[in-house]
Amino acid sequence: MRLLFMLVLVFLPLPVIGQTTAPSAKKGDRSTEFRMKEGSYLAFAQVNLSMGEIGFRVEVASEHKNGKSRIEFRIDKPKGKIIGTLAVPYTGDSTYALKLTGNLRHAEGVHDLYIVAKGANPFSITSFGFIFNY
Repeated sequence: MRLLFMLVLVFLPLPVIGQTTAPSAKKGDRSTEFRMKEGSYLAFAQVNLSMGEIGFRVEVASEHKNGKSRIEFRIDKPKGKIIGTLAVPYTGDSTYALKLTGNLRHAEGVHDLYIVAKGANPFSITSFGFIFNY
């Protein structure tokens, strides 16, 4: 009987108490951002680029004034075909939204998508999204 009672206690769901919202980022806090430097990349597997997407929206933050960094959008592998590029501007302590839209070269079908950082200066990506053709 004790064994049955112990098994019932083990399988009962217990309420979890904790934080229900994500913590808000403080000014200058880069802990919720993807830090990018030369050669680093973000990967998205099996993106269907034929479903009406016409571009990408990336929010970046850069503290370097010479502005020689850029983002390359590549397909299939980190050194694959380039379907677009964006220059990363100086943003200071804030973020700036960049959009890559229009006719993206080689952007047909299902591919792995890579966002590759190029340039000597590091920067941060705070968000990424698709721009749809409605």
